[in-house]
Amino acid sequence: MRLETYGFEAGGFKTGGFEAAPADIRALFDRQHLAEGCWDWFEVLAATTLSDTEKACVLALVDEAGQALSAVPVVTVGGKVIRGLTSPFTTLFAAPFGSPNNARVLGRLVAGKAGARLRFDALDGAAAGAFESGLAAGGLAVARFHHFVNWFEEDINDFAAYWAGRGSQLQSTVKRKAASLARGGRLQFEQMDMKADWRKGADIYQEIYAKSWKPAEPYPRFMDALLEKLGMRGIARLAIARIDGVPAAAQVWLVDQARATIFKLAHDPAFDRQSPGTLLTHWFLQRLHQQDGVHVVDFGRGDDSYKRQWLHASRGREGLLAANPRSLQGLATLLFDILPSRVVKRLRHQPGNKTGQRS
Repeated sequence: MRLETYGFEAGGFKTGGFEAAPADIRALFDRQHLAEGCWDWFEVLAATTLSDTEKACVLALVDEAGQALSAVPVVTVGGKVIRGLTSPFTTLFAAPFGSPNNARVLGRLVAGKAGARLRFDALDGAAAGAFESGLAAGGLAVARFHHFVNWFEEDINDFAAYWAGRGSQLQSTVKRKAASLARGGRLQFEQMDMKADWRKGADIYQEIYAKSWKPAEPYPRFMDALLEKLGMRGIARLAIARIDGVPAAAQVWLVDQARATIFKLAHDPAFDRQSPGTLLTHWFLQRLHQQDGVHVVDFGRGDDSYKRQWLHASRGREGLLAANPRSLQGLATLLFDILPSRVVKRLRHQPGNKTGQRS
């Protein structure tokens, strides 16, 4: 088995444009049926989130016949891999690592292309663990860290039963606010047709976002690129709530088969008293369940208190930090980041230890 490199440059594939990517490489990504694992997702990240010194590429493990077995999209500086191809928006780094054995071999080969310090974010799953062990086998010192909390619900088989299981406060809010706005037909919901006119949808989203409490996007071109490329594929879904004909709230969901992630949301503070975001979440989640068969839902990054009202379970996404101890920067990372984290991890796993609690 060997490692092959395919580069993204200027939004395209290095050898003759992005469309020139070998079919089996693209298939590795797309057959995962994960919104943040499809080829177009990583193309959008490569085109809109890199600094001037960074380049994106895919490192693929292929067999003797040239068949792709495993792949990981990464960011390089000066030809050295420094991180996975993620952004502050990524909720799951869904690289097609393949089987644990292939992931382990891939990790070992990637270690040979690593810079002094290497980081992967938003990890989950056994294959990611095998990739980590491969990095270690390749000579890197590695450590995991807690990255963020992800709230989810896996078994929404009946929406009425799901909704009946929500807390009384959330149910009451939706009932009261919807009833108040229903008088005179003040409230309208719409799922934008992104295939017909993604630009119209993107403009409405940007208008609401600009009025919201949220800070400016760190990568201004990202959302338009996402809504165009993944909206055209039906993966990025945009829902709008209007009050008295005025756009009041917008939500972008990422949907692939039976899974959906609420990815971006914003509302106009002028409508705070009407809770348009809450009403839109209820409407669109029900719509996705009934029309698309969605029964696995997560609310992306963060441990915000409102998420507990909607979902029952949470899990931790992890990050991975690796260092090359044969370089000065890598040695510093090992001494000041990786070794201390290993000590803390061991202390937490000692019987009877209650780290994190005040004495």
